[in-house]
Amino acid sequence: MNLDAVAAAHEQVAFSAYFSLVSPALREAAHGALRRARHNGKRCTGVDGTHWCDECEQTFHDRLLAGYAALRKALAGAPPRTRTGDPVRELELVAGWFTSPEAIGHRIDLAARLLRRRPGNGEPAEIRAARAQLVHHPLMSLEAQVRRDDAVRRGASAQPVRDLRKSAWAKPLREDEVAFELLVDAVVRLRNGATDPYDIPADRLGRHGLDLPAARRSLRASLDRLRLLRPAFHLANVTLYMEHGEFFPELFQGLSRDPEELLVLDEEKRLARRTVSAILSDGRRPDHRVRYRVLLARICETDSENAAGLLPDTADGLGISPVAAARFVRRLVRLICQAGPDWVADQCRAVESA
Repeated sequence: MNLDAVAAAHEQVAFSAYFSLVSPALREAAHGALRRARHNGKRCTGVDGTHWCDECEQTFHDRLLAGYAALRKALAGAPPRTRTGDPVRELELVAGWFTSPEAIGHRIDLAARLLRRRPGNGEPAEIRAARAQLVHHPLMSLEAQVRRDDAVRRGASAQPVRDLRKSAWAKPLREDEVAFELLVDAVVRLRNGATDPYDIPADRLGRHGLDLPAARRSLRASLDRLRLLRPAFHLANVTLYMEHGEFFPELFQGLSRDPEELLVLDEEKRLARRTVSAILSDGRRPDHRVRYRVLLARICETDSENAAGLLPDTADGLGISPVAAARFVRRLVRLICQAGPDWVADQCRAVESA
C-alpha cells in the first residue's frame, strides 16, 4: 500500500492506510503519558499481559481518530485553523504530500518508520510536518487530560485545587495557611501518581520552616478535618489514590461499606491470615522464618514518622536490592492491613514466646 491511499475517497481504504502510517508512532509516543497518568508509572499490560488495558486503548484510538478527522478536513480543502484564523500550514503541507504524484510510489511502511524516528537534520519537511500534526499534536496535554477524565469518572473533582481554594465548604481548611498548603500539595501529588501523602517534599518543608514530623502532624490534622467536612471529596480525591489505603488504613474508618464489599473484605482477611500463619510456621527455613517474624512485627509497630530505616534494614537483612526490598515490604504491608495489624502483632509475639 502506498501513501496516496491515505487520500483515497473511500473512507475504509483511507483510514486503513492512515492507521498503518500513523498508529505505530502514535502508540509509541502515547505510551509514556498513559503509563504515568493511568498506571502510576508502570507499563500498561491489560488483562492478559499482551495488550493495553481497555481504557488506554480507547484513549489511543480517540486520539488517532482526532488526527484522522483533522487530516480529512485538510484534504477536503477546509483545514483546521489557528487561534488567529489562519489555516494550519503544516497540515496543508501533509495533505499536499498525500495527493502529490510522489505519493503513488512511496510505500506506507517506509514512511511509518520515518515517523517513528526522532527529528533529524536533512529530514524531509513532509515527514517533519506529518509527525508534528498527526502524532504529537493529537497527544497535546494527554497526561493532564487523562488524569482529569479518570478522576471525574471515579467521582473525583476535575479541579480539586480550585475547589479547595475557592469553595465555601473548604473555608475552615484555609484558616491555618501552612496546614492548608500542605493539604493542597498532598492532593496534587496524589493526583500526579504519588501513593503516600505524607512523603512531603524537602522544598515544601523548607518553605514553611518545618521538620518532617511536624509537617506530617499538621497534614494529618488537615486531612482529618477534610474528611469530616467533606467525606465524599476526601474519599474521591485522597483515599482512592492511595492504593486502596494499604499505607494508611485508618483513613477508611467510618466509610460506609455495602454487604458485597464486606464479604469480599472478610474473605481477603481470612486468606491473609492463613498466609501470615504459613509464614510464621514455615519449618523449611528457620532463619527466614525468624527474619520474616521480626520484619512483620516491626511493620506492625512502625508509624509513618519512624519508617526511615525499614527499607535499608530489610535490604541488608535479606540480602536483596533496595528496589526489591521496597516491593517486598509493600506486599507485607498489604498483607498486614488485610489480616489486621493487631492480629499479626499478636501472632508474632505468640511465635516468639513459644
